[in-house]
Amino acid sequence: MTVTTTKKNKTNKNNSLKNNLRNITLAGLLTLPCTNALAIETIFNLHKGSESKTAGFSVAVADNFSKGSNFYWSVGYSSLRDISVDWYYNVQVEWLQDIVIDEDKGDLYFNNNTIDATLSYRQKLRGYNNFLKKVTIEYQAGASLGLTDNKFFWTDLNEEKYFSEKGDITPLLAISTHYNFDKKTALVLGLKYQPSFSEFGDISSIFLGINYKFGKVINY
Repeated sequence: MTVTTTKKNKTNKNNSLKNNLRNITLAGLLTLPCTNALAIETIFNLHKGSESKTAGFSVAVADNFSKGSNFYWSVGYSSLRDISVDWYYNVQVEWLQDIVIDEDKGDLYFNNNTIDATLSYRQKLRGYNNFLKKVTIEYQAGASLGLTDNKFFWTDLNEEKYFSEKGDITPLLAISTHYNFDKKTALVLGLKYQPSFSEFGDISSIFLGINYKFGKVINY
């Protein structure tokens, strides 16, 4: 990834469009849970990033599209802390003698909050084994809407660089295993991957959490 800088006085021509897109998307996402309230699921996960410092959490609601369907939608909020961006090796050579943030790696660390919307397919394992009968595999694909502006300002150079902005939309993929304790409660273990997370490049995290269903549960 090649990092470039932006002048402090640069105007962002896309801010208005991004703000409008963000408002429309948020309004749409917030109304989704009201469309099918048969057995709304609430999901809480703790995340551990592939990088040593990165960690966070996510909360979401989910439901299937129709009774007995294996296809689900979900809408949630995610927060990751201490995501690093490695700029040290990409800045212009003449800057290296003047700017050192981390002498070992040159990493900058940021926090990022997103609204995540996904579609998924859940495959319940079959067999005679009692353990396997309680396991469901979920395959997810969707997108994240950025809620955070992350930038760094170089005082000596009077320049700044945005690594992510509010309204940034990035794709996401996830796969998880649900172990169903009963009709309403499941333990969730999975992997989340974002191949292009604004200027941070790819971001991945392992998550562990609980899925609890509210309402009437059918076809269990």
